Amino acid sequence: MFNRINLVQCKIALGFVLTAIVFYVFKDNVAEAQNISHYGMTVWLHVLAGIVWIGLLYYFNFVQVPAMGVALADSDGPGPAAIGKYVAPRALLWFRMAAATTLILGLVLLGVQGAIGKAFMLSTGYQVIGIGAWMGTIMAFNVWFIIWPNQQKILGMKEATAEEIATAKKNAALASSINVILSVPMLLTMIAWH
Repeated sequence: MFNRINLVQCKIALGFVLTAIVFYVFKDNVAEAQNISHYGMTVWLHVLAGIVWIGLLYYFNFVQVPAMGVALADSDGPGPAAIGKYVAPRALLWFRMAAATTLILGLVLLGVQGAIGKAFMLSTGYQVIGIGAWMGTIMAFNVWFIIWPNQQKILGMKEATAEEIATAKKNAALASSINVILSVPMLLTMIAWH
């Protein structure tokens, strides 16, 4: 039993089961407070995916990348191979999926309200969420089209010369830094809208 709780699938499933129990036991209070409906559940999943995405963004920027630098500089240590071979690919998978899920659910929420165009055009009444939608779109673009392709070179998943890897590191770091900067106001727009 305790070995199974450590499986990723079990953690996720148990989190959703516990959520269902809390919702069932307190459904009147939760529904009133959160306007739980299909719309409310989509908001909840959108925010949950955003937490995973931004959490991994911060992990990469504040933990993994600095740790890899220290590991490379430590001549007596084990080196960065374990992080690069086992941790980074898995974290990058969750990172990409969370980015896509957050963006897609955000678009679904805007679409349900007929507000995609209004948000992206920053129409009156939609400026806050529109700014957030633009930042989220830029961030998701960075994840999928700049960070991920460059990380594949850095981690040896794609063949690249030493010069290409050096350039990939700079490009991935810049896009990731931009995402950290954009994440702070983007999170404000997420909570300001709901």
